[in-house]
Amino acid sequence: MDVVRTVVPGALLLDPNVADTSGPDLTAFTVRRRRRPARDAVLGLFGHPGDAVLLGVPRGSGYAVVIDARPDADTFGRLAVALLEGPQRLLVPPGCLYGVQSVASGTVVELRSATRLPRRERFDVDPDDPDLAVRWLRPRPARTPGTARSWAALTARLGAPAGPRRDRVSLW
Repeated sequence: MDVVRTVVPGALLLDPNVADTSGPDLTAFTVRRRRRPARDAVLGLFGHPGDAVLLGVPRGSGYAVVIDARPDADTFGRLAVALLEGPQRLLVPPGCLYGVQSVASGTVVELRSATRLPRRERFDVDPDDPDLAVRWLRPRPARTPGTARSWAALTARLGAPAGPRRDRVSLW
């Protein structure tokens, strides 16, 4: 398995087609959920405070985004993006937000985790929040996101510094 580290520590881009056994053990990711977002729609942004998530796009193509939402991390607020297709997987560490924009018709997004967290324990931030300023690959309709699902609400919940994300997007 080929493993590529990202600018968000612990977030790894995995390619299981490469014959290398040095990658992480993925057998714990037994809970599987599949979603079929409409073309150009965004699934996310979600986060799991105590569990890592394995994200894949087994059919179609997805523009994946990871945002470090761990207040104690030096990389808090850092964003990394990649285009996921086929066997590639993205390992999202606990405490980070993730989202996928479907960029092809018929895209299937697969989420795997060790456990299924109750909704109240998960993070949920609007993908169009102006403080995040995520540049999605496909244009999104103009709208005003609600404050309950904002980056500001999440930072307040986490006791993290308020304010917009200030780093540059990093491709990995």
